[in-house]
Amino acid sequence: MYVKPDFVWFLVRHGEPFTRESIIKDGESSSVYYRPEKYDVLVYNPETGEIRMNARSKGEKELYRTKFGQHFFGDSEFFNGKSKFTLEPLRERGEDSLLCDDIDGLEWVRLKEFQIFRGGSQKEVEIRKAEDIFASLRERERSFPNSGPIIKASFLIKFTDSKTARTVTISSGNRAGFKRDDDADILEDWMTRRGFIIADAENSDE
Repeated sequence: MYVKPDFVWFLVRHGEPFTRESIIKDGESSSVYYRPEKYDVLVYNPETGEIRMNARSKGEKELYRTKFGQHFFGDSEFFNGKSKFTLEPLRERGEDSLLCDDIDGLEWVRLKEFQIFRGGSQKEVEIRKAEDIFASLRERERSFPNSGPIIKASFLIKFTDSKTARTVTISSGNRAGFKRDDDADILEDWMTRRGFIIADAENSDE
């Protein structure tokens, strides 16, 4: 456990499934069976009561969600997975939902992809992509689609500490994807101020 100013980090060491490798032993071919060592990371925010995690499978994430709640808070449903993220600010505020001048560590944000669930018997999903979607909409004198649930969006985000922009993906519900754990605090601040994090969401996992 590593206690930081705003978060508590847990490094979880465990074995992977058994694996077999061929080896040379005393000049002869042989085999060795072992469980590779694996580390997962869980980060708890005491202020919001939320937990995020880096684990390989949905089963592992569900195990962490229930067991951490059970053993640390006496309730296996303490981290109950209620929806944390919404993408409606893209529709309600348009390009203003990407503003980041008030966020330390960010230079600019662009929307590069979004998905809208259209449903029907074939469960149709409409996908729009562009280098800068709002710039593309302006050029074609169009607006963001005003119907259908927005289920996923990808953003190109330029951090001040990086020469190249990085992609961040938000799915409606309780999932946000990014490559570096160090980005989490900055992104959470931005998502909260722009309304992508639901104000009354109590718990989530990532």
